[in-house]
Amino acid sequence: MTDDVPVQLTYTVTWREISDGLKIQFRYSPVGRWCHRVLWGLAAFLGFLIVVNVAARGVDSVGSGVWNLFLISCFALMALRWLMALALLGYAKHLGEHRVTVDASGIRTVTERHTHETRWNFYGRCVEGRRVIALITPDVWGTGVLVLPKRGLATPQDADRLRELIARQLAAA
Repeated sequence: MTDDVPVQLTYTVTWREISDGLKIQFRYSPVGRWCHRVLWGLAAFLGFLIVVNVAARGVDSVGSGVWNLFLISCFALMALRWLMALALLGYAKHLGEHRVTVDASGIRTVTERHTHETRWNFYGRCVEGRRVIALITPDVWGTGVLVLPKRGLATPQDADRLRELIARQLAAA
């Protein structure tokens, strides 16, 4: 493939694609991995405290504060990404249909209300999921993430061209 052949994507963002992109962002950014481990560690520790107290003294021995912390940490583990995706979906729906062009110069996104162009040196890594391809910034927070839904591609061959183009451009940047 030559660099002068752009890859086009056209899509309207869905909640599932945003959620998948956030999952990738949390998994592949250092701070995202750290936060996930802290929440799991807190839930495991509180679960252990509850089991030990119940085994030693009975169900009534566990204070409501411990139960509340345990339930909050479990809820945060399950719902944090979903709630964030829901919040971002409102913004994405406001923008309308996305028309994305990926070429050697960068990524250009045009919507009904917004036009944005990003050069390749902004992103540090690309991670592919089942439904999306996510480009993530190299900072410790992995703050910047661009989610490209695979269903936005016109043909299956475009997916291969997109992978090649992204790999080549990120390696050069």
